[in-house]
Amino acid sequence: MMLRLAMAVLCVGAVGFLLRVLFALVLEAAKEPARALKVHLAKFHPSRQELTVMYPETVHQKVSTRTGERTA
Repeated sequence: MMLRLAMAVLCVGAVGFLLRVLFALVLEAAKEPARALKVHLAKFHPSRQELTVMYPETVHQKVSTRTGERTA
């Protein structure tokens, strides 16, 4: 008897939940579609390309002479 009552409560809860989901879906379908977004694109001028020259001789890399010691 208790098992039937528990199953009935569970089924009523599940049906209530599914009805809420169905109601929300119907409301979303009835709404107007959103307006299209206006997209602004950056202007690209391929004739204005600039080249940055980097010389590897001028870049100095610091190398630690104390590689085994801990730095604090």
